[in-house]
Amino acid sequence: MKKNPDPLYSEYSIIIVGAGPAGLIAAIESSVKNVRIIVIEQKFKPAMKLRITGKGSCNITNNAGVEEFIKNFGRNGRFLRQSFNKFFNDDLIGYFNELGVDFELERGGRYYPKSGKAETIADSLLDRLKDLNIEIVTNYKAENIIVNNSGKFEVELSEKDRSADGIDTTLTLKGERILLAAGGRSYPGTGSDGSGFILAEGLGHTIVPIIPALVPLKGKGDIPEQLNGLSIRNCRVKVFSGDKKVGEQFGEMEFRDNEIAGPVILSMSRDIIEKIRNGEKIFLSIDLKPALDYKKLDNRILREASDKKNKSCGDVLRTLLPEKAINLFLELTGIDGNKNPGQFTSHERKKLNNLLKGLIIPVKGSASISKALVTSGGVSLREVDPLTMGSKIIQGLYFAGEVLDIDGETGGFNLQAAFSTGWVAGRSMKESIEKRGEKDE
Repeated sequence: MKKNPDPLYSEYSIIIVGAGPAGLIAAIESSVKNVRIIVIEQKFKPAMKLRITGKGSCNITNNAGVEEFIKNFGRNGRFLRQSFNKFFNDDLIGYFNELGVDFELERGGRYYPKSGKAETIADSLLDRLKDLNIEIVTNYKAENIIVNNSGKFEVELSEKDRSADGIDTTLTLKGERILLAAGGRSYPGTGSDGSGFILAEGLGHTIVPIIPALVPLKGKGDIPEQLNGLSIRNCRVKVFSGDKKVGEQFGEMEFRDNEIAGPVILSMSRDIIEKIRNGEKIFLSIDLKPALDYKKLDNRILREASDKKNKSCGDVLRTLLPEKAINLFLELTGIDGNKNPGQFTSHERKKLNNLLKGLIIPVKGSASISKALVTSGGVSLREVDPLTMGSKIIQGLYFAGEVLDIDGETGGFNLQAAFSTGWVAGRSMKESIEKRGEKDE
């Protein structure tokens, strides 16, 4: 890997923009002896987003079947069927086994490297590229791509030269084929800053509007702030647009940074954001006691009040709620936390029951896209061949990973899609080279 060099050559058979999971596996799979391939990375280090996935532990894939995977990608999941049929979860695990990485299968069908470190995944890919003598350059950003009169791609690169008062150094590479694997717009500090969309659009491709996905939500009012720091397990969250229920999930959620987060919220966030942008009024209804119906919950409240008849109503609530939620529920119900449980009225019990079964939080939007785990939107799938990842508009142009209009649920689904589409793109470029009998001198 070279840092801030002039590349050895001005022309390549393959130029890959983006050194993330899709770009790196594509580079490996496109390798042909005596053929020049270069990977361009705008950050100082390859695979920066990959290195922080799963809080640095890297949930690389899931043991779910193909149909479950496709379902987890929503409206565009069918596009991935061809890629998954060619290179799927078992193939991916076996692939990294051959690179010396072992895995553990954990809760929810999630695979993690036994090392517990995402670095293990990234380094194994980079070691393989080194073995294949595939060139990687860092701190270069692809600013523009054109197709010249001879049908070759010209990629204009820039580098910020800090030693020369911030003067940009520019460089142009020519290539027979281009793979755009520059990621989405989430976590821009890792290089996933949306620049791939600009390059694709400049080449004539349609970009489906970008919105954050797998992202925390922002609620109206002060409930998220009052519950800040609270994690809730085994709750049921329903999503309403006006009076109509439009979503529901069971699992874990949390309140942090005055936002609403956690797996349940993240998985529903894309659809919620789309509805808000369409002018719909969205609110969440959180059932904190999903195992109890209203009657059983009322009996539970009565029993707790009887057991604590010599204590206070606040003590009764402590048997039903986390400490961090007590003051909020006392405020919302109007119950005096200091009074004797024997003074609990049926009206107060009903209000408490309704809140426990349906704490209402209106949603006004989401956190910024920089906090999103993935990006929704991107290069229109109508313009990409799912068999090859090749452009239907420009011959020799390919796409892989998050730059495409695909985004899935948490649980290893998105990384699998990046590796699968990258693998297919790499194999397709290799096949193209072999058919033409190319050889670089």
